[in-house]
Amino acid sequence: MEAGKAGVFMITVKVPATSANVGPGFDCMGLALNAYACVHFELIDKGFIICGCPAHWQNEDNLVYQSFCRVFAHLHRPVPPIKITIDTGMIPEARGLGSSAVCIVAGALAANSLCDHALSKAELLTLCNAIEGHPDNVAPAIYGGLCISFTKQDQVFTTRYDVSRQYRFIAMIPDYPILTADARRVLPDTLPYEDALFNLGRCAALAKALSEGDHTMLTHACEDRLHQPYRKVLFPQYDEIDALCQKHHVLTWYISGSGSTMMAVSEKQEVAEALSSAVLDKFPTWQCAIYHADTQGAVSKEEHHG
Repeated sequence: MEAGKAGVFMITVKVPATSANVGPGFDCMGLALNAYACVHFELIDKGFIICGCPAHWQNEDNLVYQSFCRVFAHLHRPVPPIKITIDTGMIPEARGLGSSAVCIVAGALAANSLCDHALSKAELLTLCNAIEGHPDNVAPAIYGGLCISFTKQDQVFTTRYDVSRQYRFIAMIPDYPILTADARRVLPDTLPYEDALFNLGRCAALAKALSEGDHTMLTHACEDRLHQPYRKVLFPQYDEIDALCQKHHVLTWYISGSGSTMMAVSEKQEVAEALSSAVLDKFPTWQCAIYHADTQGAVSKEEHHG
């Protein structure tokens, strides 16, 4: 349905949180989680209104609105007057759970819905990646599951894996943010060849381990040499979290995205709950949440009047 036609007065987009890198999958692997943001788009008579977010994002710099406009520009159509209401739910900003990807994907899907779904998921992924800068968060936000992605001549290619329902992902969310720019600043300009080889094999094995529920392979394949050894200096409690994860015998744990969330993985609910309790006992101002992988990715729902 074309923007502005009678019949659609509101679109609601539901987008999952994501956890990127997943150990060795630096800038290419991401996982969708069953925590969601909902963004409502209502056609209005003129202008645009953004609410539900901090005042400094209630303007044209808002990522939801930017991606919304990008789709209309890509399709050479005028941007309709719109009211956007953002509810990010339990997805905090700058914590490594894909908050920016959530905003970008929400805006793009809503615009595509108003444009009669003119773009495929693959085209939306490439467009969203142009805004985000790398596909490890936007791909799973769109497709769900575990996605491994790469770009070629600005086009994004992704392959998707289901994730075993056995796995619980325990998000340990500190009370401080880590900006992506700061996390990239601590990375070296060059890396040893052997470190690249170390990650390559593990990245391929990790995808299959998560899909098939291979606990032993998951434990060994989630190791990393490309970013976590350098980024851990940004986490004052890194060693304490490592000790807690070992004490509670999780299968593995890793820095989610660029942080500050640290994500543990276990096949046992009692382990997930015990680790969460231990983390909150030690760091009472933190948050903990236990997730499964989301299987569906972002969805949009149109509401009609008349």
